[in-house]
Amino acid sequence: MSGQSPRSLSAAEPCLGCGEETAVGSVFFSDRRTVEQSDGTRAYLCTLCDARIRSSRKGTRLTDEEIRNVVENGSMGAISWAGRGG
Repeated sequence: MSGQSPRSLSAAEPCLGCGEETAVGSVFFSDRRTVEQSDGTRAYLCTLCDARIRSSRKGTRLTDEEIRNVVENGSMGAISWAGRGG
């Protein structure tokens, strides 16, 4: 054992939105959403980030391209607070 906690290691399959681990064995694996990158590689959204994005669109799912644009533009923070009033 190296003595490092799982959080101190880099995520093998991080969520595009928050960076949480979504790989097999993680708490987010069963409900993660797979997003295809523009170069054909796969990326993932955890359950919570996928729900935040859906709530910002009144429950409709975004396309992979729309998700890539949201993440690339740094809009995940704004999305997490969308629809909470005020």
